[in-house]
Amino acid sequence: MTGTGAFLTSAEDSMPLPLMNFVRHLQVLHERVLLVTLQILDVPHAADAERIEVVPVAPDVTRVFLRFGFMDTVHIPRALRRAVEDGRLQGVDCDRLSYFISHETVVASEKRPGMAGWREEIFALMQRNAEETASYLCVPARQVMEVGAEMEV
Repeated sequence: MTGTGAFLTSAEDSMPLPLMNFVRHLQVLHERVLLVTLQILDVPHAADAERIEVVPVAPDVTRVFLRFGFMDTVHIPRALRRAVEDGRLQGVDCDRLSYFISHETVVASEKRPGMAGWREEIFALMQRNAEETASYLCVPARQVMEVGAEMEV
């Protein structure tokens, strides 16, 4: 598939869930793949020198670590554009980039022991009402595809 796909993940060294689901269901892969790992640091603001790290994984597969302080505004497109402008991500058109984000739906289940039923219901409700990941990361809605999975608690 032509173009570049950016698969957002919290994992630092494994394959992102959205990438696995995308390939399993569609049986295609973009000609260029970015594995974008977001890390929130325990400092108010991340230093410019440590904000972006680009690590080649395989031909046409690159892992990009984006680090933000806990008071920084998380803006994934701006950080990737900076990496392109700095020459660390060559051949990436940020305006045509497709972002893939995992979307887990939490469902209360009586099959799994643990939390009381009423707590599971409240947890599922809070998760449904949480801010959308794409808007929190400032990713343009026209460039996002959410790949979903259901989790029982």
